[in-house]
Amino acid sequence: MSRIQIFWSFLMIAAFAAVGCTHNVSVPSDHTTVASSLKIDPATGIPYAFVFQFPIDGFDTSDFGFGFGSINSNFCLASGPSGCTEYGAHTGRDTVVSETPVGTEVLAPADGIVRVTTNRLFGGYGSDSRHNAHYLGCVIVLEHEFASGQAVLSILGHVLCESSVPYDPAARRGNPTVGTIVRRGQYVAHIAHYWHGAGQSIDWHHLHWGMRKGRFAQTSLADVVKGYVPRSEFTTDPVTHALRHPSFLDPFVVVAANGDPAFQSANNVRHHPPGTLLENSSGMYWLVTDVRTIAYVPTSVMAADRYDMTQAVKASKGEFACYAKGPDVASLGPVTLYQRPGSSTVVMAYSDVAERYDVIRWEALLSWGFGSEDLISNQSKISLLEQTYTNMGMRRLRPGTLVKTNDTSEVSIVTPQGTRVPIASGAIFEELGYRWEHVVSLPQSVIDVVAGPRKLPVIDQAFIQSCAVSPPCPGGGSCGGGGVPDVDAGVSPDAGASNGGNVDAGSSGVEICNGKDDNGNGQIDEIFQCKLGETGGPSCISSCNTPGERVCDGPMCSWGSCKPFAESCTNGIDDDCNGKTDCDDPACTSDPACTHSSSGGASGSGGTSSNGKGSNSGGSTGSGGHYPVGSVQIHLHYSGPVIPGLTVLQAWWQPMNGAPRTWGTVTECVDTQPGDGMLDCIFHVPHGTTSFVFQIDLPNGRFWGDESCTTGGCGSTVGTVSLKADGSDLSVDMVPNNTKGQPYYNARVNSFP
Repeated sequence: MSRIQIFWSFLMIAAFAAVGCTHNVSVPSDHTTVASSLKIDPATGIPYAFVFQFPIDGFDTSDFGFGFGSINSNFCLASGPSGCTEYGAHTGRDTVVSETPVGTEVLAPADGIVRVTTNRLFGGYGSDSRHNAHYLGCVIVLEHEFASGQAVLSILGHVLCESSVPYDPAARRGNPTVGTIVRRGQYVAHIAHYWHGAGQSIDWHHLHWGMRKGRFAQTSLADVVKGYVPRSEFTTDPVTHALRHPSFLDPFVVVAANGDPAFQSANNVRHHPPGTLLENSSGMYWLVTDVRTIAYVPTSVMAADRYDMTQAVKASKGEFACYAKGPDVASLGPVTLYQRPGSSTVVMAYSDVAERYDVIRWEALLSWGFGSEDLISNQSKISLLEQTYTNMGMRRLRPGTLVKTNDTSEVSIVTPQGTRVPIASGAIFEELGYRWEHVVSLPQSVIDVVAGPRKLPVIDQAFIQSCAVSPPCPGGGSCGGGGVPDVDAGVSPDAGASNGGNVDAGSSGVEICNGKDDNGNGQIDEIFQCKLGETGGPSCISSCNTPGERVCDGPMCSWGSCKPFAESCTNGIDDDCNGKTDCDDPACTSDPACTHSSSGGASGSGGTSSNGKGSNSGGSTGSGGHYPVGSVQIHLHYSGPVIPGLTVLQAWWQPMNGAPRTWGTVTECVDTQPGDGMLDCIFHVPHGTTSFVFQIDLPNGRFWGDESCTTGGCGSTVGTVSLKADGSDLSVDMVPNNTKGQPYYNARVNSFP
């Protein structure tokens, strides 16, 4: 297969064609990383920064452990009578502590001008001063300008205070003075000591790398070097879900958007999408189950469940260290494959749980490791399985499957959560270790059903190069740096130590995500996005494709899994995903909406339809029947060719002043006599429902409306349908399901009484 060109979707920070005036500025003789001449904005004297890089040579995202927006329980921003009420959220990126030795050279991340050097001390940029007060905290601040004219500051913290040493970038000595113009990749400082704990026992040496928007002169120095701010100042990007701050930028995003070749091409994957199968150096296999967790797949499970080992990605110890370890993957158990009598549908039946799944397409069957050679033909056994095993619905593509549509190039990965997540580019696809020959191609019209709905954010450079779980700090605790800044302006580093800027977390303990008031301030999980176990959050679609609400999950109390809503009893939707709708649901037994009797509706004992078949009432019981108050009773009758198997009603509708019912099977509409070419049933929708769109799925895999264009009979159907609302005939319009080519038609009713 030729290399697929994938749609590129990435976070961009404005970086347009260079403007400005070229200045002849001397460059240190050892500096060889910049090919273009320096350009400076003549109006401001600030160098343009066209390319950014990492500020430590040889470091990449895998060497940065403490993240942008991460909560640090060692830094308290506000205290109450019972302890800390607001812990700090990090404004930059920190290299992994204890892996950034003292004396490591710090480089300018882009062309810029020095605004702060190491003749000032900053509390919070030294060590833990409670134990080691004699360690000093110094910072280098550079000012740059994007090509758009937007000014931005780079903050390089926890560096040695060497301003008294003459600056010699070629010899890697001293620090540049204020006003010095530096080039991208030029030496500016060394990493300082940052010991923690009594007796200077724990190595926390690291670099704090922050970036702040705006001109240096327009912002107070304390605000520039601020290492932590309240978590409430951060927002979440609605498209990418990345953290955003009105003043501070994520350095990774800046580097990614401004073209450091080393960043773009380096194979530094630390984060794999859910569904990926990983292999370690010992030949053991692990499954990425969600964005933070991996689970071991025992050899017996690999064989029994037919995992494709050729799709496994080899991962390093560093990559595995970026995940929490979940429970081992259990086998799905023995499976029997058969074809439903009189139908092309393949069924996967699991004997351990007595459950069966209809395979939605042949590609899905292949993704689970099966083929036509695995089908059994024993009709008596098939009949028994059909009668005794619980039908669990459709089986989609196996998690980890790489999938695209026939007419687009974007590749996605199917996740264990039942969604597909796009991969941003071909380069990222290959960095992740995937192979093009494993990509499954599907028609656009079926990909959402077969592979799951498309879910953002995309898998981009920022995703794959950041740890899902930050490496632990030596000695425990949270070791990000650059705390609440106390600016001891104008004081020589030789004059004494800073106060460190650390605030005790309070005697009642540190708040963690556990649904408890750990610090004794009367609030629960108050430093996090939400409280553990709380429901609410952004809108979402549940596991059975109905609207739901998110559950606040650990370990960081953020909006995680999607939980179905409770059954509403009046909206015609199976809200709680138990296969029962409205008054058929046990949850609605005592609801007033389900105690209203109606003389209409189908009778459980004697009701018949127009063709003499026993009707399904969708909630009718007894001789009189009942249905939800505020709903319309719909009687659907379909007559078509005689085909062995079940005829199914699929529909979508929009209740008035309510959430739409997602496209899916109308479970109340049951084909009581399979194979006779008819479907006759009664179900209910809320009063005022609009845009009721439906389709009849025939047992042979075709649709009632698929004669429209595929065989040249646009507008014609396979059989006929009639609908009545509370006994009155409804007008049904035929509408194309796709404006590009109109492959077939659906039916639509514009409104109900």
